[in-house]
Amino acid sequence: MEYYTVTAESYDAAVKKAQELYGNGIRIHSRRDYTTHGGLFTRRLPRCEIVCYLVKNTKESSKAKESDISEFEKEARTPDPDSLTRSERLDTEIYRTKDNPVLEKASALLDDNHITDPLKSRLIEDFPESGDSPMILSERLLKTIGIDYQRQLHPKHFIVFIGPTGSGKTTTLAKVAYLFRESGKSVAIITLDSYRMGAFEQVSAFGSALSIPVALAGAEDELLAAAERFASFDMVFVDTMGLSPKDKELNLRLKGLLSLLDISRSDYILTVPASMKEEDIMEQYSSYSEYSPSSLVVTKLDETETIGNVLSFSYKVSVPILFFTNGQKVPDDIEKASGSVVLEHMKGFGLDMKRFRAQVSL
Repeated sequence: MEYYTVTAESYDAAVKKAQELYGNGIRIHSRRDYTTHGGLFTRRLPRCEIVCYLVKNTKESSKAKESDISEFEKEARTPDPDSLTRSERLDTEIYRTKDNPVLEKASALLDDNHITDPLKSRLIEDFPESGDSPMILSERLLKTIGIDYQRQLHPKHFIVFIGPTGSGKTTTLAKVAYLFRESGKSVAIITLDSYRMGAFEQVSAFGSALSIPVALAGAEDELLAAAERFASFDMVFVDTMGLSPKDKELNLRLKGLLSLLDISRSDYILTVPASMKEEDIMEQYSSYSEYSPSSLVVTKLDETETIGNVLSFSYKVSVPILFFTNGQKVPDDIEKASGSVVLEHMKGFGLDMKRFRAQVSL
């Protein structure tokens, strides 16, 4: 029996297209709903793929037709996976993967790394029925995730670090500032955090140890004066206070201060702890989304086994990753985001990147 694959924007459209191509004698063998990849300028689109076959017009096929009509109705009631609950989605995935061991292994590996939709659906879309699952996933992951190479090479003047208290924001800012200074940039730091006890002292200590000038700006006139003072510097790193969605007064205060900076010369960097659950990251993101972060710095890699949660978040909000940090040492324990660092922190992908990089550095 010969099978045909037809894809359209919906199940009904796919059936109609199949009938136009192969006639009314088609019968549905299987159905798969998925959503196409969306980016910064394109939106995700629903798609339905059906696999069908042809039957002859005999008594036997008439009986089969009744069975197939029942199956048609069953398929028509099947919802898009994005609308399913977690348990319903799991049942659907089991159904989809039971005839493809390679896909089944890939799906389990993504679950083990806490990779969720829409990134998961993108990675297992049209997955081959043969091959090495970890290797296939590695290749697809590196093609899909966003890494901000542009800002690694060509940063703007004001680099504003935003993120919740405890995300490693201030420590990370010092590390990134030192990294750019070592690359030949002149750098300075302005801290807006005059609220947290010891915040200015912490930044000042980093500045003193790394020979980077620091200014405190708790008011509008102080920020303008600091910006003028560091106008000739290549890069000015701005440390901010941690925000809570409930603290509206502090939110307005920070927004007012940051509005004084030239937006065309500013990048907002969001610090995201790798040890935080994706749903908690999304909740925290709601406090900072209005600033339209251009990049992420993923912190605390040393406190987790996998970064699938952060990759899922990054893909979902279309914000690329700029740096990774993996410890408290300043100015050490920081790396530019790259494919090798990503794979190094994915469980079961079959690539011992730590060992490989250690051998390369010998």
